[in-house]
Amino acid sequence: MSSPPSVMLLRPRSDPSPPGRVFSLGPQLNLTIWVLAALATVFLALRVYCKLWRGRRLWWDDHFLVASWVALVFATSVISAGVADGLGRHNADIDRAKFERVVLFSYASGFGACVATLWSKTSFALTLLRISGGWTRAVVVAILVATTVVVGGNGALQWLQCWPVAKLWKPAVEGRCLPSAVVRDYNTSVSGFSGAMDIVLALLPWSIIWGLTMNKKEKMGALFAMSMGVFAGITSLLKITSLDSIGNGDIATGVNLMIFGIAEAAITIVAASVPILRALLRDHPSPPPGAFVRIRERRWPAASRANAAKQEEHL
Repeated sequence: MSSPPSVMLLRPRSDPSPPGRVFSLGPQLNLTIWVLAALATVFLALRVYCKLWRGRRLWWDDHFLVASWVALVFATSVISAGVADGLGRHNADIDRAKFERVVLFSYASGFGACVATLWSKTSFALTLLRISGGWTRAVVVAILVATTVVVGGNGALQWLQCWPVAKLWKPAVEGRCLPSAVVRDYNTSVSGFSGAMDIVLALLPWSIIWGLTMNKKEKMGALFAMSMGVFAGITSLLKITSLDSIGNGDIATGVNLMIFGIAEAAITIVAASVPILRALLRDHPSPPPGAFVRIRERRWPAASRANAAKQEEHL
């Protein structure tokens, strides 16, 4: 998850950029995060439209995904507010009167990205719960609980790594902070765990869809749509390469980490929306659930009829 550099070393430095040549990654940061937020917005809007267009009510997975989008927009907006105050510049190039506020914005955006990522993963897991049964359902539940604890804990760590909390953005305040190495190692573990769980959730639908009787084209389309979460997992794993900014004395080194934090949440929202959007790509009305999807009776004798309609809705 996204986490700004440890505040223990965040102090204005005395080596500013040459006069007239202030180094800043702010514009690139702003452009990148808003493109990602816009992409997530388009896919989420199409998902909601698709469901309403087909006469289906929004369920908990939809509500969590909308909440995730709200958290994503919050994190993106806070980063932009920080850029307006100097985020993206070297410490020495940031107005001293605004420096503490920039650090606060960094932590707030990291928390927002954590929440957006957690809720978007929760949304996809809830979608899988609606179409799964047996051991796959148990695996999804276990992943949902573990992800909530691990990723939620990382969100809490954004604010609780220093006490009092104000010491996060006010280094002069008396108090204690966790060693930056501890924060960095925990973030590395969370990113690795999060990426692995994304990939597992993306591959689980194969065990469900592979047993359905549908034409090959429909089956491959459903498998591809339900496996988009792999890209979110890859993003989470790639984010590990930017975690060395935690504990670095220059806040500008945290720009890549902020981008990866926004990217993971945005891509997860897109991945969770794609399966529903398949309905918009069909050139003919969906056939009845009994003709389109059938569960092999020998594998799921008790749940086949109950799950068929649910699986057809999400495939």
